[in-house]
Amino acid sequence: MSQVSKDRTKSEQTDFLHHLFVPVYMPAILFASGEGSLIPIVPLTAKALGANLATAGIISGLLMIGVVLGDIPSGFIVNKWGETVAMRIAAVLATVSAILCWRAPNLAILAAGVLFIGIASATFNLARHAFLTAWTPPWYRARAMSLLGGTSRIGYFVGPFIASPVIAWAGSRSVYWIHVVACIAVLVVLQVTPDPEKLLSANKARAERNNEKRKQASNTAGIAVSHVTTDGIIRSGSANVADDGSTMLPTPKNRLMRLPIIRYFRILCRLGTAAGILQMMRASRQVIVPLWGVQLDISAPHIALIMGIAGAVDLSLFYTSGQVMDRFGRRWAAVPVLIGISLGHLLMPFATAEWSYVCIAILISIANGLGSGIVMTLGADLAARYAPRNMPGFLSGWRMSTDSGSAVGPLAISAMTAVAGLSSAALLMGCCGLVGAFMMQRFIPRFIRD
Repeated sequence: MSQVSKDRTKSEQTDFLHHLFVPVYMPAILFASGEGSLIPIVPLTAKALGANLATAGIISGLLMIGVVLGDIPSGFIVNKWGETVAMRIAAVLATVSAILCWRAPNLAILAAGVLFIGIASATFNLARHAFLTAWTPPWYRARAMSLLGGTSRIGYFVGPFIASPVIAWAGSRSVYWIHVVACIAVLVVLQVTPDPEKLLSANKARAERNNEKRKQASNTAGIAVSHVTTDGIIRSGSANVADDGSTMLPTPKNRLMRLPIIRYFRILCRLGTAAGILQMMRASRQVIVPLWGVQLDISAPHIALIMGIAGAVDLSLFYTSGQVMDRFGRRWAAVPVLIGISLGHLLMPFATAEWSYVCIAILISIANGLGSGIVMTLGADLAARYAPRNMPGFLSGWRMSTDSGSAVGPLAISAMTAVAGLSSAALLMGCCGLVGAFMMQRFIPRFIRD
């Protein structure tokens, strides 16, 4: 390809991704910033209402449980009313839930509010995931998803900094109003911006025409793979071919079999489990890194500083992940990320000084940053292939599988630490991560550029 063609292609890609900022990325940053600001406050609110340490931890964990519970219903909402309406519903539900937490007179009301914030988060995240899956061309998909993953990182990074002066000025309970303001801002952005589906459908059609012209000009032959299962083996009669060439699973007549988690069980059992392990490792690192610092008797301000530096390293790499996936394939992100995070866990017991602890924390952050958007990209690839006419339904089952990993990670560390100590927990999680890396290498299908 000539330099002029390369520059034109790069300009088209940049222009397409710029069009995604206001309708998708800006609301996502606002929503994540509000949620990131209140996460550290939930256990403090619980303790103020009389909870002990264990109960406060359980109430904090209800946020992730709400996400898992909300994944499947969110798919039905997006399917019925569309992505934009689903984001509005999620913003309204999160607003009401945050006010409920602010006014909570007892632990039961607080727990309900936190649970519904998690359900709202599941709906919002699924809506934007389905939106990008539907309106982003496959050759931009990983970059679009890595930017989407980056918005969450930005929000969770910025949120606590917004909360800090608000706490100093008006008390910890007032932080819930940050999420309220963020959700209202989301509703305003969605209301004042033009219909994103019309804008992005036109851009997608233009990008696809230009891509087809480039293929014809360079006389490049594309290899089409049909009837490919998630283990990469060609099977006859296992799927139908849609008008666009995608491979669809047959529509079951049994209502129970139409549930995404059951209908797509074979796919979710393999790649969904691998992606769930990756999410489990990511959740694990947020628990085990600060706990190891406590075990080394590092002061709380130093641990916070180290976590902040690690978070900044993670944040700085999110777009690189998308470039790697789009250029070399999904395995080149998924497998190294799991290996890198696993090595960090396996090396953690050898961190006996602050400098080695810092090095391992940064190693884990580098690995995690290079995998920004990989789980959403894999879900989008599989949804476009196996469920082109029911993408939200497939993605709801996919996100339930992966979010379950996020919920299990901290619980597994707590249980293993109680039984055999923190070192054993780190080693166990490291071994689980290596199993996930093997599954990613084995089950990522050939049709998604690998």
